[in-house]
Amino acid sequence: MTSLQQANADRSSKRHKTESIKDVFNAAEAWERLIGYSKSGYASISEDDKDFVLKSFGVFDRPATPERFMIRVRVAGGALSIAQAMSVAYVAKKFGQDYIDLTTRQQIELRYIAIEDLPESLALLESVGLTSYQTGVDNFRNILLDPLDGLAEDNLIACHTLMHDIQSVFLKNDEWVTTLPRKFNIGINGSLSNRCNIFGQDFALTLAKKGDRYGFNLYLGGRVGHLAQSADMFLLPTQAKAVFVAVASLFKTYGFRDNRNKNRLKFLIDAVGMEEFRAAIENELGHSMSRGGETLSQSEGGDHYGSVPLNYGLKALYVPVPSGVFSGTDMFEAARIAEAQNGALRLTIEQNLILTGIRDEEMALTSPLFGKYPNRPSPYMANLIACAGSGHCPFGVIPNKPDAIAMGEYLHREIPITDAKIRLYWSGCIKGCGIHGAGDLGFVGCKVPRDGKTTLGVDIFLGGSLSHNDEEAKLFLKGIVLEEAPYYVAELMKLYRDTRYDGESLEQFIKRLRIHYKISEIAEIVRHNYTVTYEERSDFHHFERA
Repeated sequence: MTSLQQANADRSSKRHKTESIKDVFNAAEAWERLIGYSKSGYASISEDDKDFVLKSFGVFDRPATPERFMIRVRVAGGALSIAQAMSVAYVAKKFGQDYIDLTTRQQIELRYIAIEDLPESLALLESVGLTSYQTGVDNFRNILLDPLDGLAEDNLIACHTLMHDIQSVFLKNDEWVTTLPRKFNIGINGSLSNRCNIFGQDFALTLAKKGDRYGFNLYLGGRVGHLAQSADMFLLPTQAKAVFVAVASLFKTYGFRDNRNKNRLKFLIDAVGMEEFRAAIENELGHSMSRGGETLSQSEGGDHYGSVPLNYGLKALYVPVPSGVFSGTDMFEAARIAEAQNGALRLTIEQNLILTGIRDEEMALTSPLFGKYPNRPSPYMANLIACAGSGHCPFGVIPNKPDAIAMGEYLHREIPITDAKIRLYWSGCIKGCGIHGAGDLGFVGCKVPRDGKTTLGVDIFLGGSLSHNDEEAKLFLKGIVLEEAPYYVAELMKLYRDTRYDGESLEQFIKRLRIHYKISEIAEIVRHNYTVTYEERSDFHHFERA
């Protein structure tokens, strides 16, 4: 018995109840039921279909918006054509109260969709090459790319073709639809910069060099709270698809199916060790693979607002969308600008939008879109991530998106900073969809005891990074009442404003600070300054969220 077989056997005495649903799952039959529900109405939907099956097609029942569904649209690599953007905008305006969420997986979420309108909504998306297939539950999720893949001056390997080759393995293929032990995130980065959270993925290919050849190093096992680890394997673009199939097959065959909190690829690798798992990949391939090369994607991650020079004298214009709250009307206007410039649209993992192929920057910036979403916004709003929160997600503890935006606006008013990069990442609960562990400051919604009652709060984390050389953010301030959180953060921002080097990002500042102080010592400084600044003032009034 191999170590993978033994690890699987050790975790096979029990199976989670969802495995029984998956055993009898048939994509074609489930799709027919979905179409049937649109005619028979919401009340006719079975509980298993609402809770699990419909999510296989990216259709999510949301109790926070009764009898209205969310559609999660797969946008491969975050690349939207003009026609696709127009279709998304049309569906949002006609069926979804003109509301759009941009997500941390370069996807689009449409909300408030009635069951009766689902077939037409999905058909409109499919007609322009978009799909919601396999964007939920135990599937391969949207593949992340550098949003400037094929365009940026530091993009050495264009990855869109490779991405579609890998996607073709599983998308709408019954062998892979809802058959994995757990969800599986994929990222590919052919650039020197890390603009796609590449080390946060289950399966990550990132730019590398070995000898005189450029290719990818393989990293495996990323998830919330854990960066992917090196598999010590260098591969050429022509080898990537086969390596993906090998890893996916091993996970499908030997991955754990008992405890859904410990079923991701990371736990299988932890059980056998990376070197053993690497050997299993080679066994699946039928040949050995080169040891890892030099990882080149080491630049500081995240979006850079303003305009970005591209190849061939073109530019990209960022449309910073705080917390990803967008609309169909906004999407129509973004598509109109891109069409006038013969460009296209790209989505980022920081929930922002990029207009590419810009030839006339001055003309583009006259659009009312940039009045609403300034191309050069406050640093507190440019790299601001927030997942759905309690307003749309059943797991959300706090509203989240409005909290994130309100804090950003408060900090901009009270502690204005220019020429800075500040990444504030908010998760509405511990599941971490706002990738709080990668933020300079990360926020996680929680409940906090106060004066004998329970109130809403956040745990605040410090020092996250998107680089493979660094680690996830660490707990900084625990159980802070939500209304008080902006004041604590303001004290840290004062230190940053007053003692940073010219052009130093918050990420760089925190790294420098941690050379001299433990996180607990930084927290003590912030707590002390908070007390002196606010609690000892008789005229102090608590922060009120909008």
